[in-house]
Parts: sequence; C-alpha cells; structure tokens
Amino acid sequence: MTVPARRLRNLLARAVAVALSAACVIGLLASEATWRVDTWIYDALVSHRDQPVDERIVIVAIDERSLSALGRWPWSRGLHADLLARLREAGARGVILNAVFAEPARDDAAGDARLAAALAAAGNVVLPVIAEPAEPGGLPIEVLPMPALVAAAAGLGHVEADIDRDGIVRQTGLLAGLGDPHWPALALALLRTSAGAGTPLHGDAPLPGLPAPADAEASPYQWTRDHRVRIPYAAPGAFPRLSYADVLAGDVDPAALRGRWVLVGTTAAGIDHGLLTPRSHDGHALPSIEYHANLLNALARGETISALSIPRQWALSILLALLPLCAPRELPPRRRGALIAATAAATLLTTALLLHFARLWFPPTATLAVLAAGALAWTLWRLRQSQHLAHSDALTLLANRRLFDLALEREVRAAHRSQQPLSLLIIDVDNFKHYNDRYGHRAGDSVLRRVAIAIGAQARRPRDLAARYGGDEMTVILPDTDAAAALEIAEAMVRDVRALRIPHEESGIAPWVTLTIGVATFVPGGDRDDTDLLERADAALYQAKREGRDRARGASPGAAG
Repeated sequence: MTVPARRLRNLLARAVAVALSAACVIGLLASEATWRVDTWIYDALVSHRDQPVDERIVIVAIDERSLSALGRWPWSRGLHADLLARLREAGARGVILNAVFAEPARDDAAGDARLAAALAAAGNVVLPVIAEPAEPGGLPIEVLPMPALVAAAAGLGHVEADIDRDGIVRQTGLLAGLGDPHWPALALALLRTSAGAGTPLHGDAPLPGLPAPADAEASPYQWTRDHRVRIPYAAPGAFPRLSYADVLAGDVDPAALRGRWVLVGTTAAGIDHGLLTPRSHDGHALPSIEYHANLLNALARGETISALSIPRQWALSILLALLPLCAPRELPPRRRGALIAATAAATLLTTALLLHFARLWFPPTATLAVLAAGALAWTLWRLRQSQHLAHSDALTLLANRRLFDLALEREVRAAHRSQQPLSLLIIDVDNFKHYNDRYGHRAGDSVLRRVAIAIGAQARRPRDLAARYGGDEMTVILPDTDAAAALEIAEAMVRDVRALRIPHEESGIAPWVTLTIGVATFVPGGDRDDTDLLERADAALYQAKREGRDRARGASPGAAG
C-alpha cells in the first residue's frame, strides 16, 4: 500500500471513529440510557456537600406535640388566624401557610372569616395551589383556596414536587400549572411578596433554571413546568424548627421570628408522608414543609442548580469523548491508554467543578461509556495487531515462517477430513542476490514488497495464505485447490510480476524482475502422503530453474495429480 493510500485509509478510519463516537454519545443522551448512573453520580456529589442555610428561614411545625396540645387535625381555622396574628406581631418577613382551605369549614364560618381577616392584616402570607383529580382516575384540576382567602392572601404558589422515576425529588419547576406554567413555586411566591423592586426574583425578572422548549405543545389537562431547577438540599434538621403550639401560646421569643421567613406546615408522621431526597440514605422521608424550606433557601441564596441545555450537553459530551481521537497516531500505546484515562477523569472533574462553582449539572456517563467502549475497542485492536505482528513478516507484511508452519499443519489435517486437495507454491525471485548487488538492499526490499503485493493479490480466498519463507523465497498455501488450478494461479503470479517491469539489468533472464514457482499438490487417499508436500514443491521449483526460470512448474505426476 502506498503512503498516500495509507494516509487516506487512516483518515477515513479516524473519521468513522469520530462519527461513531458522536452518534453513540447522542444516542445515549437522547434515550436516557445512562440516567440511573448519572443520578447516582449527582446524588453522591450533592449529598456529601454541606449546603449552607439562610438564617432567615424558620419552620413552624404542626408536630405531634402540637396535635397533642391542640387536638386532632384539622384544626379550627380560627387557630391559624391566631397564629398569623402572633407572627405579624413578631415582625415575620413573610409566611407560607401550607394548608389547603379549598372549601368553607363545616359549622365554623366565624373561623373562615377570622382567617381571611388575619391574611389581609398580615399582607405577607402565601397559600398553596394543588393539582389533583376531580374524581378517582379522572383528569387533574387545580385546587385553589376559597375565593375569600385568595383575595386576602399576598400570593399563591404551587406545591408540586417533580418526583423522578426512582421516587426521589431532585428538581422542580419554578413555574408550573395546567396547560401553561402560570403558578410560581410556593417558595418563589413567598420571595416575591417580600422582595423589593429590582431584586433578582421580583416581578418578571429573569428566573434561574432550564426554560421549557419554545415549541412545546401544552394541553389544558397536562401539568407543565418551566424554569426547572435542581434543589441542593441541606442536611435534615438544618432549619430551625419551632412547635406550632409553642408559637400560638406565646412561649417563643419574638426575636426568633422577627425578620424571618416562616414556613408553617405539618411534620407529624400521621399527616405528612414526606418526600425522598438525595440525602434520604436511610429511606427517611423529608417533611414537605422542609422541602419548601430547601427550595426557598436555594432561591434566597442564589444557589439553585440548573441542568445544561440539551445542545450544550451534547456539545460538551461529544467534545470530551473525541479528545483521545485528537492524539497523534504515533502516540505510544501506554500514553494513549493514559490519555483515555485522563479524559475520563477530566470528564468527572468537569461535572464536579460545574456543579460546585457554576451550579450547573452536566451528566457525564454517556461520555464515560463511549470512552470505555473506545478503550475496549482500542485494546482489542492492539491485541489483534500484536497477534498479526507476531505472525507476519515486517518487510513484506505477508505471514512469517512460524505462521506458515502452523497453517500448513492445520490445512493438511483439514484436507484429510474433507478429502479435498491441498496445493503448495514455493516462489523464488530470480537472481535476487544480483539485484541487491546492483541496486542496493533498500531497492531490494522495495522489490520484495511489490512482489509480495502481487502474490497476495492472487491468494485472495479467506483460507489462502501467502508467507515469506526466508530471504527472497515466498510460499502460498491453497486449500481445496487441485494441481491444475494451482498451476494456473502460479502462472498468473509469474505474469503479474513480469508485468510490473521492475528493471533488473543483472538478471540474465529478462531485463526485469521475474519469478520462478514450484507447485505441488496433496490429494488425500492417493499414493503419496502429505509429508513430502514441501519437498515436492521445492523439487518442482528447482526443475523450473533448470528449465530457464521465469516460469511455474508442477511437481512430477503421481498422487499429486
């Protein structure tokens, strides 16, 4: 193979590798085939990081102690009105009252009126909006508080938690709703009620998170999300927690509530089933109100985590996967293996650094999988190349003497089993020593390579084997080939080399390089056995030399046919 042809083949091989790697990365990302491993990596990174807590956040818990003191749930809405009055007197910055008051209370119209008045007086309380089926198995509807409470509340926010397929809550939509995302998350609604103009989360200011696709089709019966963010959870119990009953009774220092965002919600196990988070290693669920506290904390501190957009994920994943292919082809094997390992480490490091410093999530597993597959393919290729080099001649790239001996023994056994003829060619470059003396050994090496190519072109069946026997002698094993067909192949080789017109002024036979070939055939069941196949081919070669060279000659008639 010429140098330009070899370079073209290498370029095509590299182009195929690049295209295949890119396609594999895109396929893995698009199919989410690596989702479980990616989420395991994400959970490991975020759950072992200490998430700071905003000291302005405090939870007022409807806990077992409060239920014991105030009676069975649900309580009179007048109690909630009294609690809101306590919080207003203490100077709370804003309040989440995470309880659904969708219908008037039975036999407690006064409690409803007091709650509405307390909401209006506080002016900083947000209430939840939930989505649930109107009937079992039915379509979801949005459930809002009573109209009087909606009018009195400072804002409304959705409480939907985006539960992943493994049951863990890692992310949510800052905006969500049926048909279109028109409700802010409960924590975002609270921040907007207490944020001043010009602050990042005020009004229509840009929100963090991954926007929904612009061309997404919305159904009025489908819950849609926008500006999806991942929540960096603090350690369980990181937020200060006060008992509802203590706050209501006035047993809590007002300083513990002054200037704070107060989140009121259930923590009692019998009422709140909680949510699993990446920090739920023991299966212990996080109370829903603490989930909202974590989202509020991330928003207030500006530390929500956003996933990279799909185009950026694909671009970065492909770039990292292709880095080892940018290395020079001449790079030693150990260094190439080290480069692949370094790229895998760099991929994981990129994920960790983006998450820690830029608050961006980049899933690395698709890149790692392609790198691993590439490393395996490269290793197998290297093993195959090593085996090939161990059984090939470095100069002619034909099989070497060792492989020839093994192949001949194997094909003789196969001939006995199949009862098919086996032919052997021994090839000699005529007066090659004179050629070396006249043109030099480098030119002689070039001649041997060109002759080897011509011989290999005729030995093209899968089991045919062309080998360098030694010096300027070559051999060809032709399984399932009778004497006449073998002689025809040998004569074609003589003609092909003669047609090369390689000058050989010292030949004494022709003005160019020529071949002499001896042919012998073993036919199972004949008079001759296989042990003298090589000797008979060698004898035929010398007979052809005595007849004048530049020809092919078959072995003497007999069992060889």
